[in-house]
Amino acid sequence: MRACIWVMTSLLLVSCGSKQEPAKSAVNCTKMGAKTGVEGAKTGVKTGVEGVKTFGKAVGGYVEGGSDEAKRQWREGKEETKRTAHEGADETKHEAKAPDCP
Repeated sequence: MRACIWVMTSLLLVSCGSKQEPAKSAVNCTKMGAKTGVEGAKTGVKTGVEGVKTFGKAVGGYVEGGSDEAKRQWREGKEETKRTAHEGADETKHEAKAPDCP
C-alpha cells in the first residue's frame, strides 16, 4: 500500500513538474496526477498479465516440444509483453500531458 501511495505521489509531482507552466488550479493538477497514476497502474497490471501468459506459454511449450519450443514461446511472449508495456507507457504519457494541467 505504501508503494502505491509513493507511486501516486511521484506521478503527481512528475505531472506538475517545474518544466511546465504553473497549473491552472491545484484541483485540476491533482485530478490530472490521479488520472496519470491510474493509467500507470493499468499499465502495470496489463504488463504483469502478459508476463504471466508468457510464462505459461513457455511452460506449455516445454511440455509439448521441449526446451526449443519453450524458448520460442518465451521469445514470442516477451515481444508481446514489451509491446503491451510500450502501449501502456504511451497512454500514461498522454494522460500526463493532458490539458488539465498545462
